Amino acid sequence: MRGELYENTLMDDPALPINVFHPTFKIGGKLRLHWHEHFELIYIDRGKPIYQIGGQPFPTKPGDLLFVNSGELHAAVSPSPNETFTVYAVVFNPSMLGLKEPHIVDLVAPYTAGLSMVANRIQQTDEWYPTLRDTLMQLVDEFEQKRPGFELAVRSYCQLLFTWLTRQYTVKRRSDSEMEAFRAKTDRFKELLTFLETSYMERITVEQAASIVHMSSYHFCRLFKKMTGQTFVQYTNLNRINKAEHLLKYSSLSITDIAAEVGCSSINSFSKLFRQLRGISPRDIRRDAAGS
Repeated sequence: MRGELYENTLMDDPALPINVFHPTFKIGGKLRLHWHEHFELIYIDRGKPIYQIGGQPFPTKPGDLLFVNSGELHAAVSPSPNETFTVYAVVFNPSMLGLKEPHIVDLVAPYTAGLSMVANRIQQTDEWYPTLRDTLMQLVDEFEQKRPGFELAVRSYCQLLFTWLTRQYTVKRRSDSEMEAFRAKTDRFKELLTFLETSYMERITVEQAASIVHMSSYHFCRLFKKMTGQTFVQYTNLNRINKAEHLLKYSSLSITDIAAEVGCSSINSFSKLFRQLRGISPRDIRRDAAGS
């Protein structure tokens, strides 16, 4: 059942794993029950939908803010068959928060693993409500307008929002024993992420990565996705293409040499992967860099 309810949320740019939705649900419309590994902030724009989050009902009104933790089942429906409702839903992957920094892994990983959770409702009377609402809407504006540098602004707003939410609205925390066991796992994962960052040119298998953190491949894949929001293959491919883009912009290496440098087996496979993750070809990146 849980597999059937999983939603693979559309992210236009794998390098910026966030999307902003502004749907109007027509009369009789509803948001089906589903879950995803991302975090989600919801702002009620118009109407009074009832959200179900983690099995709890949340009647709402315009201006309300809701938060959906990673992995929580959620749905929405209008309480009246004759009313529509409109929301802003900001859905972002944990990797938006900068998981390559060890101290950020320590902060984020408990929330992706379900050991800590943020409250699902931020009351409009709360002291932090105006700051959270205004920052969320600034994020929405940056994402929709796409002015120069919007990527950095959007990422920064995600980091601010998540920091404030975990600081002010955490309702579930790890016990001391859970914290100790989890820290041991995250320490090993931080070593692995550092290794992947510096060894992007090597083709590391899931089995090899699992052995570094002393886990079976099955449990490693599950925990890796919980902690990073991406599969191991997705993470390593994106890391490889990030390095390639830097080399295309700032080095004189040929595209063939860059493909070999980042561990791609052929120029064709490199170009295909690059286009899949960036939406344009390596030659386009090189040409744009030369013209700027």
